Amino acid sequence: MLQLLNITFSCSDPERLAGFWATLLDYEGAPAGDSWIATDPRGEGARLRFNRMEKSETIEVPIHIDVNVPDREAELDRILQLGGQLVETKSHSIGDLSETWTVMRDPEGNGFCIQSPPNTPPHRYIGNVTFSCAEPRQLAAFWTEALGWPDEEIDQGFLQQLRDAGVAERDLSSLHAIRPPNGGRPRFLFQRREKSRPESYPIHLDFRTDDREAEVERLERAGAAVVETKEGQNLTFTILRDPDGNPFCVG
Repeated sequence: MLQLLNITFSCSDPERLAGFWATLLDYEGAPAGDSWIATDPRGEGARLRFNRMEKSETIEVPIHIDVNVPDREAELDRILQLGGQLVETKSHSIGDLSETWTVMRDPEGNGFCIQSPPNTPPHRYIGNVTFSCAEPRQLAAFWTEALGWPDEEIDQGFLQQLRDAGVAERDLSSLHAIRPPNGGRPRFLFQRREKSRPESYPIHLDFRTDDREAEVERLERAGAAVVETKEGQNLTFTILRDPDGNPFCVG
């Protein structure tokens, strides 16, 4: 099975962008050859990698990160001081249920969200890698097979609350999540919304495996498409696309 290695950003200034995200998340930044990485000193969160690579400008980001924080409003001011940009704050209410989140951009324009869900720990962390797609359950099914991650259980009482509030059945399937079986982070969240299809994606995912060739064959059978295999500085890796066109690497 695949193991998530990096959430990788294509950028023009890896050191600067790594510094922004390391400070935002209380990570530690360090050079890695021509790239930079940012790692969680607690050993809990996903590692971030920053490669100097071309990327397409995009508004409807295909993949973005949701950052969970103890105090969203306080965090907004802090991120602005770090060089982030405010896009907008959104709220959504259904009956007695409500949530608020703020959409932001990092210094190179990559979109991300900050939110304070119930029972958030006292530190900042990446809660979701979020995929924008047309059919969340279908894309989630591919990644469930690819990763061996189960669907996140949804309380049936909560779903009934939504139905009672007038939410249509189709809208109940507009979000779908899978989570590492050990309860780790981040989970993958799939949401029904418009997205651009850039030539060069700003963010992609890197995975490691014990047998790359066998894993690539398995992923092809699951619905992935192989783009090419490359030789890196210390490893061979294969670039693939999931059934929705999102690129990812397996090394």
